[in-house]
Amino acid sequence: MILLRIDKPILDWTENELKMLQNDPHNLEDMNIEYKEHYNRDSSELRRDVVSFANSEVGGYILYGIRDDPFEIIGTTRGEVDKLKNTIGHIINQNIDPRLDPPPISHPIYLYNNLYVLGVQIFPKQSGIYAIRRSSNPNNTDFRLYSFWIRSDGRKRQLSMEEVNSYIIKTDPYKKRIDVKIHFNTFLPNRSMERLISINGVNKSVRPIIVSSYGFHVEDNNDKGLALFIQPPNKHPGTRFNTHLPIKLQDGDLCSAYYPIEDLREDLADHKLTLPITIKG
Repeated sequence: MILLRIDKPILDWTENELKMLQNDPHNLEDMNIEYKEHYNRDSSELRRDVVSFANSEVGGYILYGIRDDPFEIIGTTRGEVDKLKNTIGHIINQNIDPRLDPPPISHPIYLYNNLYVLGVQIFPKQSGIYAIRRSSNPNNTDFRLYSFWIRSDGRKRQLSMEEVNSYIIKTDPYKKRIDVKIHFNTFLPNRSMERLISINGVNKSVRPIIVSSYGFHVEDNNDKGLALFIQPPNKHPGTRFNTHLPIKLQDGDLCSAYYPIEDLREDLADHKLTLPITIKG
């Protein structure tokens, strides 16, 4: 079990809690706390920080206005704190899937010198995993790509697809399971000249499963990879054989999707992935 150094809601934090951190000889950033002297206007970095905490066991805190090395309480003005609260709220409501629930709480911590430290508390997900969508534009090829982050040894790191699968199984209290099979060179009626990749998922759980998206993960011989999520209607609306989502699968029910192989070649070229490749559902 991971324990927070200060087990208290951020709304109850005062300068006393910051002094406790300052006087702690082990006040380095750890699994559940991140110090920021200021916001560097890197929205992607902020999302990675937030998601890595949300995917941890107990969540965590980000403290703006504290220097990390050496530890020093710097603070900032109330006006800057208010602007930062609005900025953070706007950024974390974009490209994080699913939406953070409950949402993070931001709290200005008053300092004796009339400055403030902004504390942000991020809560853990009860099951499954949060992801960051690479684009918010549905017409962008990156809209179907996700990255997954966790907190490890006081730093955030990106998960591989195998780690994502293990994480979901570990955190899912109902242990729902879908068996996925992928076949190349599939042909469908009225599309006999087009080679497709077929993705078939079967519910192998006693409990029903709601499928809201499907796709596959591609890895090349350089250990690069990308997750391709097929969300109909996609850029090939003629692929009407895809199961309409969302769908509720009972035990043994099948969910299918088809992806043109030529589109996969384009995706590989766009993201500089090379053959040979490995595809996993």
